[in-house]
Amino acid sequence: MFAIETAGRWLLIGVEGVALFLAASVLFDVVHYVLHLLLKSPSALLRRVGAMHQAHHDFFTDSLRFDERYARANLLWHIIPEYANQVAFTLPGYFLLGPWPVAVALAIETTIFVMVVFRMGMDEHHIAAEARSGRRNHAAGLFVTADYHSLHHVHPDRYYSSYVTVFDRIMGTACQVAGRTVALTGASGAFGSAMARLLEREGAEVIPLKHGRDFTAGDASAADETLRAADILVLGHGAKGDGAMAANCDSFVALIERFKALRSSPLSPIEVWAVGSEIEAHPSFGDPVLEGYSRSKRAFARHARRYYADRGLIYRHVVPSAFRSAMGPGLISGETAAKVALFLIRRGFRYVPVTYTGVALANYFKFAWFTRPAPGPAKPPLVAEGRRPLEPAVGP
Repeated sequence: MFAIETAGRWLLIGVEGVALFLAASVLFDVVHYVLHLLLKSPSALLRRVGAMHQAHHDFFTDSLRFDERYARANLLWHIIPEYANQVAFTLPGYFLLGPWPVAVALAIETTIFVMVVFRMGMDEHHIAAEARSGRRNHAAGLFVTADYHSLHHVHPDRYYSSYVTVFDRIMGTACQVAGRTVALTGASGAFGSAMARLLEREGAEVIPLKHGRDFTAGDASAADETLRAADILVLGHGAKGDGAMAANCDSFVALIERFKALRSSPLSPIEVWAVGSEIEAHPSFGDPVLEGYSRSKRAFARHARRYYADRGLIYRHVVPSAFRSAMGPGLISGETAAKVALFLIRRGFRYVPVTYTGVALANYFKFAWFTRPAPGPAKPPLVAEGRRPLEPAVGP
């Protein structure tokens, strides 16, 4: 009995120590964010303070390569201050948790610090572009990976989190929109038009893609010029009735596959934001129009599940409750749906529940755990044109 109690006590100390370490890392993320703000300050003195952190970005550049000329500066002005900040944020934990959890947190921080110094800053969160083949690109999981942190070096005003993504989720800095090119379908619809306005307001360039002119259900080749220029593809079009499968599934897949074949970046992965529906999870209640709509949305959800696990892109599945549009009534407007979707996307959500019913929340478990991914295309879309296809993504 005594042994069990002792083991339980030490287990609790370990959990508290890890929690304290993570809390200190989030507080450092605040400092990290402030240093970036100071780089843009009108005050020369404050800019000099912010410039201390610039040494880190000079060492690991926006092309994800190391410049060893700045290795010493990175050690002095980034690695040592980061460790000192974490220690300073950890020590007050003594008054709340006592000495042992503090000792555990300090041990974790010191071990990481020694390993990073030994490797001269080339740690597990900083991996050069040429060594990144086959790695997964995460939009935002719970923990920060090398892929996630690399996005901060490509987009220095985003992705500030160091070990857990709490700071970026709170601040809405887990997605880069400003300065990116967005290809968007459904620009004349309630959701698409609102999303276009919001993205332009964020600093993106939005290029509309129109059905019949730029793409059809099985062919998106007319959109090649736009897709080659795009960083993000937003699929906001849709239909009910006889054309539901072609509009809601076939054209989505055609555009995404074309985008993947034409566009690949080893630094900042391409993104696809596609609008699904809560009807993926609830019945059509005997309505023949809804039955066809349900089949089309559920068919695409299987493809969406494949894209969700694709290493070559960041796929975001937007699942809204019914909103007011030409396709039917709803309790919210298309603009409200777009605002909620972008709010969640900026916080790193890849499954994006825009819901007032709660169905989209329940649908997450169906989508992520029980939806069988659809098979990929038989051959890459560019083969038919006599062009060398890109290598497919590896793994689930």
